[in-house]
Amino acid sequence: MNRKHLIFALFLVPILSWSQFKVSGVVISKTDNDSIPGVIVKEKGTENGAQTDFDGQFSIEVSDPNAILVFSFVGMVTKEYSLKGENKIIVTTKWDCNKDFFDSNRIRIYGQSGLINNPIGGQIDIASPYIYFGGVLEASYSYQTNSKENVFQEGSLEFKHSISNCEFDIDFRASYRDFKFDNELKNNTYSFETDFNLSRISFIAGYSHLEINNIGNSRNYKSSGLLIGFGTSFGRPLYPELVSKISIYKDNIEYQGKIQGSFKRFLIFLKYYKLSSFQELSLGIGYNLFY
Repeated sequence: MNRKHLIFALFLVPILSWSQFKVSGVVISKTDNDSIPGVIVKEKGTENGAQTDFDGQFSIEVSDPNAILVFSFVGMVTKEYSLKGENKIIVTTKWDCNKDFFDSNRIRIYGQSGLINNPIGGQIDIASPYIYFGGVLEASYSYQTNSKENVFQEGSLEFKHSISNCEFDIDFRASYRDFKFDNELKNNTYSFETDFNLSRISFIAGYSHLEINNIGNSRNYKSSGLLIGFGTSFGRPLYPELVSKISIYKDNIEYQGKIQGSFKRFLIFLKYYKLSSFQELSLGIGYNLFY
């Protein structure tokens, strides 16, 4: 080998070794630390690729120790990993989250009956389409009466999923309750609430203000307090959801509870309300419409 060829070989060897940088590793799920088989591994900007085996392991030769590897799989968030000279790596990924908000574009109509004081009533819930910048706006109104002196009304305006990602979402709600009871009590209550929803569990916190007028002795009672609550959902049958809330005032506690479920388009709920000497247990049956 002459001197010219020797110099050429000295330059060629590092170039070849540089172009054959071998990388091995494993891909695991961030959620449960399980390995993920079948993940496509590609050197970014090239067609050079490999695939993880049954144990989530892979091996690939890249052209640059500082190359970027792209990891992709159906249902998984695509991830880019910069090698920075590493040849043995552990790549953690998470599953994609494409949320479908089935509570949008919806109208719910109920017939309901109070089993204690107000046997006649109904309820309507109207939800907007999903708003592009985030959220579903929902309005609800409920009215019950005994067709005489008793009236019980509830209403709310809620901005649902206003802050949302794969792990949680947050709802904001303003609501009111008022009742007239036996020509003795008249009440108005207003609340501002926030729901923190984590998977199938919700934590509720807010502020509530009430005004009670005792018609018999012309005494008025006003108070503000803390509202706290809890909610959860279950699987089949009927996919029930349970919500309970209490508002704590200086001399009173307001109780609210509701369990509801559905079968196809048919809906059912049972809800309970108590404040001072007034209480109501209501049964509702409804139908779900979409537009």
